[in-house]
Amino acid sequence: MAVSSYETSGARIQSVERASRLLRLLARHEHGCTLTEAARALGLAVPTAHHLLATLAAEGLAAKDADRRYRLGPRIAVLAEGFERQAVPGFLLAPLRRLSARTGETAYLARWANREIRALACIAGGNPVHVAEVGSGPYRHAHARATGKLLLAHASPDDRAAYLAAHPLEPVTARTITDPAGLDAELARIRDRGYAEDLEEYRDGVACVSAPLLADGVLVAAYTVSAPAHGYEARRAQLRAAVFDAAAATHDERNAA
Repeated sequence: MAVSSYETSGARIQSVERASRLLRLLARHEHGCTLTEAARALGLAVPTAHHLLATLAAEGLAAKDADRRYRLGPRIAVLAEGFERQAVPGFLLAPLRRLSARTGETAYLARWANREIRALACIAGGNPVHVAEVGSGPYRHAHARATGKLLLAHASPDDRAAYLAAHPLEPVTARTITDPAGLDAELARIRDRGYAEDLEEYRDGVACVSAPLLADGVLVAAYTVSAPAHGYEARRAQLRAAVFDAAAATHDERNAA
């Protein structure tokens, strides 16, 4: 099953699109790119790439080092900090509401912020028996939770190591993974199959499934459904499809705004 990612559609301004592609290219290269490398990677004429990079550098969104390699500039930090600080946008919330309504189960949205995993929003399930809402803010025991495992699986090695150093692999239930090698294997499986589950690993009687919203291979947020474990197996495929559809729907919501 494919995971969702951002796409572009509708009317576009070519220079803005090219500048955006350049910034995303720089974000993917730890050591930056030369002018020629950037132009070749994006199929641009060298003079065009030069003018775009010079403009981005003048705005502080790119910077050229002593080796004449372009990297992201200091004002990128303003954008990143603003994204983490702003209220949860409607293009993320609307699919979350539909996810809860479609499944009748508690659904929530989470992402990384300042090297912590934070629950951003939660919608209570409408079924007569449903899982209690998840509180907002940072939470512990990511190794025992579908959302946490998904975010850990897609984190950089440094961010993952920092989180696990601050949050040891404590047992929460009898099914919690507490062995580092076992967790590494589980995270590798999550990356391979594209989603995460926990089957009473965090709370007895509760099962969860989580799917990622990806942008250029980077996890932006995770959509999760929590359901009573006694009926989870029979609904497993349905709930898994629902969280993938919620992540995919963010594209339509963003373009409709």
